[in-house]
Amino acid sequence: MDDPAHSAVRVPATGTHDRNRITHRWSSVPTWKVTKMGLFNRAKAQESVARSAGHPRPPAVDWADIDSVRAEWPRAELEPSRDLQQWQRAVAIYEARDDYSSMMQCATMLGNALAHSLYGTGILRGSDLPETAHKVLYCSLCPPPDGQTFADSAQRAARLALTVIRENGWRPPSMGGTEGYFEALIMDRGNRMLLSSAIGPADAPWSGDLRAFFEVPPQPMVGELPPHGQPAGEVVARIAETLRQAEDGDQGSTLYADAMARHAAGDPHGALELYGQAGRLGSVEAMAAAGDLASDLGRTEESDFWYETAASAGHTVSMFNTGAAAYRRQDLATAMQWFQRSAEAGNVEGYAALTQLSSEAGDERSEAYWARLGAEAGHTFCMGRHGLLLAREADGDVPTLRRARDVVEQAADRGDIQAATLAVDLNHQLSDAPRAQRFVTMVVQNGDAEANDRLRRFGYL
Repeated sequence: MDDPAHSAVRVPATGTHDRNRITHRWSSVPTWKVTKMGLFNRAKAQESVARSAGHPRPPAVDWADIDSVRAEWPRAELEPSRDLQQWQRAVAIYEARDDYSSMMQCATMLGNALAHSLYGTGILRGSDLPETAHKVLYCSLCPPPDGQTFADSAQRAARLALTVIRENGWRPPSMGGTEGYFEALIMDRGNRMLLSSAIGPADAPWSGDLRAFFEVPPQPMVGELPPHGQPAGEVVARIAETLRQAEDGDQGSTLYADAMARHAAGDPHGALELYGQAGRLGSVEAMAAAGDLASDLGRTEESDFWYETAASAGHTVSMFNTGAAAYRRQDLATAMQWFQRSAEAGNVEGYAALTQLSSEAGDERSEAYWARLGAEAGHTFCMGRHGLLLAREADGDVPTLRRARDVVEQAADRGDIQAATLAVDLNHQLSDAPRAQRFVTMVVQNGDAEANDRLRRFGYL
C-alpha cells in the first residue's frame, strides 16, 4: 500500500513498531491539553529564565546530547513498578488540579515514568508515551507563584520531555519537522522562550536554540501516536482498573499486571506467556497486548490470533489490526469489514484505511464517502484526501473550491505537506495569492524536495 500524502511518524498507532503493519500508514493528531497563553509576563521573561530554584546547572552542558539528559534521570534511580504506580497517581492529579504545586509534583512523578524511555522501550505503552511527554511539558511550564522563577526541577522535566519528543521523531513543523502534535504547546511565544532557556547554558540561558536541538538526529525509541478521538484518560483508566482488580484477587487482571511488569523489566517472551494466560482467562486488554508483543517478536500467526480474539471481544484497535492482517493476506473484503467496524467503534484510523483501500480499488464513490467521514472526525489524512476530491469535482465552481481549500488548509496546518502544496494551488485558483504565500512558506521551510519541485513546476516558487 502506498504511503499517503503526508509523512507518518516512524512509530505505529497501535503500540508496536512493526514497520510492515498498515498502522504505519496514517497518523493522527490528538487534542492536547494546551498551556495557557501569557504564561509569564513577557517583559520579565528573559530575566526569569536566568533564575532557577535548587542546584544551578553547569554552564557547559550540551542538552542536545541524550547522555546529558540521562545523567539528570539516572537509570539506577528508576524502578518500573514504583514509577508506573506513581504515574497513575500523577495522571489523576493532573486531570483534577491545575495549581503550581500540583503541576510541579506531577512533572517529577510523570517524569520518572517517562525517563525509562531514555534507556529503551520504557514502561509506557501505546499512546501513553506521547501523552505523558505532553503532560510533563505542560506541567513544567506552569506559571510559578512569583511569575518569574523557572524552577530547576521544571527545567529538568522540560528537557526530558523535549528529548523524548525529538527521539521519537515528533519534531514540530515550525522546527523543520512534519508532525504537528506538540506544535501549539511548544510554539506559544512565551513557552518557546522558556523551553529555549531550559536547553541553553546556565550562564546564558537566552542563547538556547530549540531548532538546533531538534536538528540532532534521533536515536529512535518506541512510541505510539494516540488514535484520534481516543479519550485522553482512557488508557490510564483501563490500567488503573486492571491493577484494582488485581488487588481484589481477579486472576486474569493479576496475570495481566504481572505481564506488564515482566515486559517493563525486559523479558518479552515471559511477558507474552503471561499475556496469553490472562487473555485465556478473558482479559481483553491482555489479548490485545499479546497481539502487539507477538508482532514485535515476529510471531505473526500468534499475533493475528490474539488480535482477532480481542477484536471479536470488542477491542477497537485490535479490530483495526485484524483488518491490517487481512490486508497483508490480500483478503481485502475482510480487511474492509474490520476497518469499518473499527471506525464505527470510534477509531478514526479505520476511516483512513477505508479511504486508502477504496482509492486502490478505484472506487471513487467509496473513497469520497470514507474520506468525508474521516475528515469530519478530524483525521488529517482524510482531510487532505477529502479536500483533494472536492477540488477535483469542483470544475471551476468557486463555492466548492472554497470548501476544498478550507479543508485542505486544515490538513496543511496539521503538518500535511502535500496538502500545503494543494492549498497553494487552490488559493491561486481563487485569486488569493497573499493567502497562498503562507503555504508556500510552509513547504519551503519543511524542505520536502518533491513538494518544492511541484511548486517550482507550477511557477509558485
